[in-house]
Amino acid sequence: MRFSIDSLLGPPGLFGLTRSRLSALAGLSVAAAIFEGFGMAMFLPVLEFVEKGQDIRQLAAVSDSWRRLIGIYSALGIDVSLFTLLAAAIGTMLVRVVVIYARQVYSTWLSQEIQHTTRSNLFDAYVGMAYASFGRQSSGSMINVLTTEAQRAAGSFNALFALAANAAVGLGFVAVLLWLSAPLTVLSVAFLGSAGLVVSYYVRHTRRLSHAASGANDRYSRIALDRLGAFRLLKLTATASREAGKTRLASEDVRDRLFWLSKIVASVDLIMEPMILLCGGAILFLAVTALGMSLSEVGLFLLILLRLLPLAKEVMKSRQSYMACVGSIAAVTGAYAGARSAIEPGGGGRSFTGLRDSIRLVGVGFAYEGGTVEALQDVSLEIPAGKVTALVGPSGAGKTTLADVLPRLLVPQRGRILFDGVDATEFDLGSLRREIAFVSQEASLLDDTVRENLRFVRPEAGEDDLWRALAGAQAAEFVSAFPNGLDTELGERGTRLSGGQRQRLSLARALLQGNSILVLDEPTSALDYETEAGVQKALAELRARGDRTVIIIAHRLSTIRNADKIIVLQDGRVTEEGMHDELATNEDWYARVAGLQAAAI
Repeated sequence: MRFSIDSLLGPPGLFGLTRSRLSALAGLSVAAAIFEGFGMAMFLPVLEFVEKGQDIRQLAAVSDSWRRLIGIYSALGIDVSLFTLLAAAIGTMLVRVVVIYARQVYSTWLSQEIQHTTRSNLFDAYVGMAYASFGRQSSGSMINVLTTEAQRAAGSFNALFALAANAAVGLGFVAVLLWLSAPLTVLSVAFLGSAGLVVSYYVRHTRRLSHAASGANDRYSRIALDRLGAFRLLKLTATASREAGKTRLASEDVRDRLFWLSKIVASVDLIMEPMILLCGGAILFLAVTALGMSLSEVGLFLLILLRLLPLAKEVMKSRQSYMACVGSIAAVTGAYAGARSAIEPGGGGRSFTGLRDSIRLVGVGFAYEGGTVEALQDVSLEIPAGKVTALVGPSGAGKTTLADVLPRLLVPQRGRILFDGVDATEFDLGSLRREIAFVSQEASLLDDTVRENLRFVRPEAGEDDLWRALAGAQAAEFVSAFPNGLDTELGERGTRLSGGQRQRLSLARALLQGNSILVLDEPTSALDYETEAGVQKALAELRARGDRTVIIIAHRLSTIRNADKIIVLQDGRVTEEGMHDELATNEDWYARVAGLQAAAI
């Protein structure tokens, strides 16, 4: 297991590990080791004092250590007695207990801090990605990394901290053992080294299984989230049992791989316990028969050894636990690096404060990754400020793509987009997007109340502001009919509402936002004709005020017949421009569709 401090810290800031935090943990571990070893060493004078019948002169005559100890006690004005010797030993051990407690508390806090920081930094990296790059990510994989893998990564660091702390204490014990008997210490270390070599065999398998377990977790998360997201489809196609079976198989794969990891970790006990018994018996035999150690020395040696061997076992297990989670560290760092490499640039330094003249597209071309045909082909058009402009055309004509390039959710490969004559790239991206409100065909609602969904775009909005926006979107009536009114919970993605209600709430939120540009992508697709008439009335009021630039994408031409300007897109190109009465009289696409829709009513 090789790593440097820099590799342990990981990508800058990801895990929240810093040199100062590691230094604090190392300092506490070293302090615990010193007090542990010194405290145990202090028991040797106690045992020798009892063994020699508490005769200080006899002890001083045969031992330099005792002469120094007596000198220290005399300098402090303390009599050497069984009580004072025990008090020194026990006092040292009590200080050691406090230091170990501090180390454990700090280590636990640091582990939780790592988990929190990792989750937060991963989420920040994900939401900072460019829109197109984020769309290529699997939601299940992202959730798996944010939850399971982040937690296991933090667990690996916790195991590493435990390994370092126990190793430090173990070294302190070894120092005391060397002081007591170098030959026996070498023998003990040889036993432990042999056990370590055996355990290392299993560690090699642990690393491979850890990566496999992370992969299994990722597969299960993707499958489960995908199936839950398609709940309606499962019910309508009567495939719930079949898909539950696929999810169960993925879960079994996770279970089996984690079971084998746990089994390998548990095998450390199976290996170490017999070796501990053999080591203890051999040391006792050699100490008495070959080395002629005193009873107090043998007793202290065995006492320390009995504390050292479980520590060695914990070091082995901590190393094994670290390896068991090393795949999660790789998964987290890989996901973070991928997200950071796709981070969205912040744009220019100019602040966008609202549209005053027009939006102009000049020769704009855009193709999706892997696409063989451009979604937008040399699009040039003008959208006047303070007016209602409609984008119409057949499915796949590029209408939504055009709307997405305005706030630079999608970045055109060629051409320019000008706001009041200024290239969009010169504006700060945040200020540009804050002035553009979107209402998509698939309303984006949070699993929260009506109130919080509306205030998402304007947290300071008051009650009157909320009801005014709801009224403008023809949503006030159904919201007031809810038992809890504005405090009604909507469920995940607004599942407790009808499609039309979700769309109207989304429109109310956009109206509340108060931006200078309002983009409506199929705002009436889920509305009945009566409600649509109400929304059209709200749009007419916006048009009459002239303080907002409204861009409407619609298939229902009734929604946009009163628009100031209608732009027809076909195959990514602008084919027609004008007002409804003008376009309805020619023989092109708009006139044909207008006639068909009028006949269908």
